[in-house]
Amino acid sequence: MLTAAHPAQKGFTVLELMIVMVVGAILISVALPSFTQVIRNNSVGSAAELIQNALRQAEGEAIRRNGEVDFMLTDGSPSAASVSSLVAKANGLNWAIRMVDSTASNRYVNGYTTSQMAEGVTYQGPAGVRFNGSGRVLDLTSAPVGGKQIFRVSRTSAAVAYCVFVTPGGAVKMCDPSKASGDPRACQPMLSASDCPAA
Repeated sequence: MLTAAHPAQKGFTVLELMIVMVVGAILISVALPSFTQVIRNNSVGSAAELIQNALRQAEGEAIRRNGEVDFMLTDGSPSAASVSSLVAKANGLNWAIRMVDSTASNRYVNGYTTSQMAEGVTYQGPAGVRFNGSGRVLDLTSAPVGGKQIFRVSRTSAAVAYCVFVTPGGAVKMCDPSKASGDPRACQPMLSASDCPAA
């Protein structure tokens, strides 16, 4: 009786698998710190974009409702239930948007607890700004502001910082202080280096 010849089966030896695993572990250990830094830097950009969008939302809501709307930094937890008790605070940890009129229906517009994104993200800036029904910027006492209102966003151990500012006329812009003047993302010459220091 004839038997078919079986070709020799080839595979990886234990030694070859161990070498592949060691090389993979080395590559991961080299790449991990830069991935972590990228994540930290991206979280700062995302937080700054949220502030920029929130300022635009507050301005749009003021125009739509033809009333005064606050964008404020706060250490409180923003929600519809806490809208009346939120206290504006310079350099607060969170932000909220609300109608100034305490009798307005749907007074709470939006809010964000920064720890939802990442620990260590911080805001530096005024306690908040108020938009009137024409989209003009006021301080939180309804007095006109004399210049740009600047919110700087950074994070512990991140290599970047961003600034979001609003002009007295209501224009909102986000910029990167590390970019050279002439770059469309740069803060200068709109802001000075002291207005928005780089990370």
